[in-house]
Amino acid sequence: MNVKKTLSLLLALTLVLPLLFSCGESKQNKENKPAAKSSAPAETVPGETPSAEEGGEQPAEEETKLYFDDLPEKMDYDGYKLRFLTFRETKSIELDEETDNIGDVVNEAYWKRNKALEDRCNAGLTIGEQTSSFTTAATQAVQSGTDDYDVFCGHCMFTVGLAAEGKMLKLNDSDAWDVIDIEKPYWSQMLIKNINYKDNVYWVSGDMTHTFISDIYGMFVNASLWDVYHPDESVYDLVWEGEWTLDKMDELAEGLYRDVNANGKRDEKDRYGTIMQYGHHLNGMLVAGGVQYTGIDDDGNYSIVLNNEHTVDVYTKLWNMFRNSDYGECFDNDKYYDISMQMFSEDRVLFCPHTLDLVEEGMIRDMESDYRIIPLPKYDTEQENYIVNQYDGVAIYGLPTSVPKKKVEMIATILEATCSMTHKIVIPVYYDVALKNKYSRDPETAQMIDLIHSCITADFCFNWCIGDVNGVLYKCLTSTSPQVASVLSRNQRAWDKNLEKVLKKLDG
Repeated sequence: MNVKKTLSLLLALTLVLPLLFSCGESKQNKENKPAAKSSAPAETVPGETPSAEEGGEQPAEEETKLYFDDLPEKMDYDGYKLRFLTFRETKSIELDEETDNIGDVVNEAYWKRNKALEDRCNAGLTIGEQTSSFTTAATQAVQSGTDDYDVFCGHCMFTVGLAAEGKMLKLNDSDAWDVIDIEKPYWSQMLIKNINYKDNVYWVSGDMTHTFISDIYGMFVNASLWDVYHPDESVYDLVWEGEWTLDKMDELAEGLYRDVNANGKRDEKDRYGTIMQYGHHLNGMLVAGGVQYTGIDDDGNYSIVLNNEHTVDVYTKLWNMFRNSDYGECFDNDKYYDISMQMFSEDRVLFCPHTLDLVEEGMIRDMESDYRIIPLPKYDTEQENYIVNQYDGVAIYGLPTSVPKKKVEMIATILEATCSMTHKIVIPVYYDVALKNKYSRDPETAQMIDLIHSCITADFCFNWCIGDVNGVLYKCLTSTSPQVASVLSRNQRAWDKNLEKVLKKLDG
C-alpha cells in the first residue's frame, strides 16, 4: 500500500488457561441452529459492538454512550504521539494523510478512529520502530534507560517473555491501573488472564485492531467442490448438529485428489481434498481437537500436560489426513499462505484450514466460486464443543519499565481510549460489515463466524512457547512416521525445567 504518512496502527492477540474455555452453550447441536435463515445480509446496528472475545451485544445502558470506557469525553494531551515499538509481522494500519476517509470500509474506519482520537484526546499514534529483532530492540531500549518508546506491541510468542526478564511494567501495580479497565468489553479478559501469570498483569490485549478477529483459525470450504461432491449434505447442518469431526472431514475429503497438470507427481498445481502447512496452522487443528498444553491444579500450580494419549490420538489422525491419504498434502511454512490462497481461489482444494484474514486477500474476494467458513473440526462427536484458538502471533501490549513514572497514567489513558474507540468505530465495520457481509458470501457463513468468535480459547504454555512446546507437533509433521509418543516423552523433562525457570522469574 502506498503510504505518505503512518496515521494509525495497531494490533491484536491470544492465549490462555490450560482448562480450555469453550463455547457458551453446553452442547452445539441442532437446537443451536437458528430457526430461520435470511437471504439478506445482516444489518450492523449502531451501538451493537461485539466484545473482544464474545462478539455479543453490549448491555442496554452502555448503548447510549459514545464509547464504552469511563474516561472523560474530552482530554488534552497537547498533541502527544503515543510511540510504539512493534514486531515486523505485527499488523498496523497505514493510511495516506490525504485519503480523506474514502476507500475500503475498514481503512475508512481506522481513519475515523484516528480523527476521533485526535479530537477527543488531542493525541495520536505513531510507530517508533518496526523490527524483526523485537526482543533485542526492546531489551536495548530498556537497558539504555532512554525514553524512546511508550508501548511495546509485538508477536505474542516472541514478546511475552519480556515480562519474565523484568523489562515490563506490572500494570496492576502502577498508575496505569487507575485508567485501564480490563473488565470493559474491548479488552479480552480471557487472553489477559492467560498470557499473564497469576495476579500479575504485564500485558493486555483485545480490540486495539481488527487482527484480534482476523488471527482466529477457521475452515474455508470451497462451495463449488462441495456442491459437486456432496450435493445432498449441508456443511452448516453438520456443524450445528455436532457432527463436524476429524473423521467426517476425512470421509468428505476422500477421492478429491486429481493430477491436474498431468505431470505424474503431487504438487501445488493439483487438486486436493485438504491441505496443511508445515507450521502454525496445524496448531489450530490440534487445539480444535481438544489438545491442551497447560494444566493448573487446585493449588494453582502450572504444568505442561501435552504428553498424553489424547494428544497422540489427535496428532495421528491429522498426520494420516495430511501425510498418508490420497487427498491431503502439506506445503512449506513460508509458501503455504500464497499456495493455499491460489489453490482455494482456483477450486483446487475443498477444505482449507486458515486464519480468517484469508478473506481480506483480493484473490479470495474476487474468486468466482462461493465459499463457506466453519469452525475447525472437533475430535469426535463426544467432544462437547467446538474449540477455537488464535495464531500465536496475536498482538499484546505493555509498557516498558523505562517509561518515566510521571508519564505512565497519560500513556495508559491514551491506550485505553484507543482500544475503546477502535472497539466502537472499527470492530463493528470489520466484524459485521466486512467479515460477515462484504467478505463472506452468504448469511449462514455470517452465523458461523459468530459461532467461531464465541469459542475462542487460549493456553499459557502455548502462548509463552515454553521449550518450543507449541512447535513440536507441527515439526513432527515432516516425519515419514506418525509415531509421536516418544517425541513427547523425550521432551517432557526439558519442558518441565523451562517452565520452572520461567515461573521462578515471574514469582520473583
